[in-house]
Order: sequence, then structure tokens, then C-alpha cells
Amino acid sequence: MVLDARQLECFVAVAEELNLSRAAERLHLSQPPLTRRIHRLESELEVDLFRRTAGGMELTEPGKILLERAYRLIALSSNAVERTRQGRAGELGRLDIGYYDSAILDAIPTILREFSALNPEVEVRLERVLKRTQVDYLRDQILHVAFGRHYRDEPGIETQAVHHEPLYLAVRVEDAATWPAEIEVGMLVGTPLVLFPQDRPEFADEVVHLCLDAGFSPAVAVDAFDVVSALAYVAIGKGVAVVPRSATKTRAEDVAFLPIRGDHTTTLSCAYLSTGRTPATETFLRFLQLRDAGSR
Repeated sequence: MVLDARQLECFVAVAEELNLSRAAERLHLSQPPLTRRIHRLESELEVDLFRRTAGGMELTEPGKILLERAYRLIALSSNAVERTRQGRAGELGRLDIGYYDSAILDAIPTILREFSALNPEVEVRLERVLKRTQVDYLRDQILHVAFGRHYRDEPGIETQAVHHEPLYLAVRVEDAATWPAEIEVGMLVGTPLVLFPQDRPEFADEVVHLCLDAGFSPAVAVDAFDVVSALAYVAIGKGVAVVPRSATKTRAEDVAFLPIRGDHTTTLSCAYLSTGRTPATETFLRFLQLRDAGSR
């Protein structure tokens, strides 16, 4: 089956509101026809997209997958319209950038500030995109470049290392005095660890290998969704977390950050299309190459 724009609009409204009455009001519909459209969509797909709960309703796993794809289709459609208008207006200098993790608090702004100082005519736009969907967005040209860690080898996609961050240990403020000023990895033996993010391969795998290289298996307490939730778990006493330096720039008042001794770092990379890149993308990649050469 082919989903039309109205079906997507109705599904997304219900998925975001998780309330048929509010979704109907948002769509300027009465509730019965909206309910029929959702039931018809579920019937055509032969899956349940929502389940009833004590608090109302929630998305099923197929519903979550459809919502992720719906967002992508909507973004692709909006992007096509905007790119057409830009072409009519003769606009060439725009760079759409995807990011996900805490590097947005540190390395990425530094890189983009330097780039914009040299190329003020290029408009830079940032969008938070889960790493597992960044490659799809690059291929669809919704994004021009993306920043993240541990990109898999993908046909038509290239990556370039742009930054190496030292590692810190995040601990509860009230526990900080029980740790030395600098942490040896071996001190984490038997200590409950909060790993993040849940997607693999990712930074969590680096932490596991860091422990294995030090001669022990990590005692994993929690697999957190991202760095923010990881720090929240640390704050409530579920464990400690190894984090990149950029995470220390979050406003986590209940968490202290202690440097990990040694040359342990994590690498931030930029991903982009192998061919068919825009002029603004080419300008940005040349900038990254010159920046890398200048730092050696």
C-alpha cells in the first residue's frame, strides 16, 4: 500500500498527542472520522499501531517504526519544496547538519564557528537526528553532513575524523570525595557502570573495551538511552558513567566529573555523501581538511 499525505498527517497527530480528542482538534476533525482513519490504516497495514493503557494510549513497536518513517517522509517532502524554492531564488549557500550526542556542546560549535567566520555567506542549520537515521537523511539530501561516533561502513557514505575528546568519569557530587582527583581505569573494577547510548555500535562499546583492555569485565548497571539520561542515572545513584569531555558542559548540578588518566580518547567523525555533494558541502569538507592539516 502507499500512504498518502493525509493518512500520515492523521497518524502523526495521534502518535504525538496520544489522545484522539486532542488529535482531532489539532486536525480540525471530529473524533469519529479520525478514529475510522486510524482503524483503516491499521487494517491496511495488518498491524496494531496503538494500544490502550490505563492512562490513555501508547504506540506499539510497529507504531514507533511507522512514526520514525513518517517523520522522514515529511522531512523529505518539506525539503523538496524548500530546495525547489531555493533553486528559484538562486540560493546556493546552505549547509544542513545533523548531530546527536554531547559533542553539540563542545567540538561541533567550535568547528562551525571557525567555518562561519571564513564562510559567512553559507547559512548553517542544525538538526538533532538519531545516528541510525542520519545516513538515510544524507542519502535523501535532507542533511548535507552529520556528526557522530562509530559510523558503520555504508556504500556511498564517507567519514572523516574531526575531533578527539578525552574521557571523564561522572559520579554523584556527594561521592566525589571518595574518588581520587584523577581516575585510573582499573579503579572501576566491580563498580556499577551506566553505559550509553543504547544503539550499537557506539560509545558504549568503547567503554566496554576500555575496561576489557584494563583486564576486567565491566559491571553494567544500566544501558541508558543517551548521555543526558546516563547522567540522570548517575545523579540518582544507579552507578558511575565514563563520558566524553563534552558531557562535562551539561548543567548537571548533582554530578561531578573526574578526568580519566592516560591517553584515552573518543573520536568524533563527520559523515557525508561520496558523490553528488552541494557546493556548500564541498566548501565545508575543504575547510575540515585544511583544519585537520593545520592541527598536525
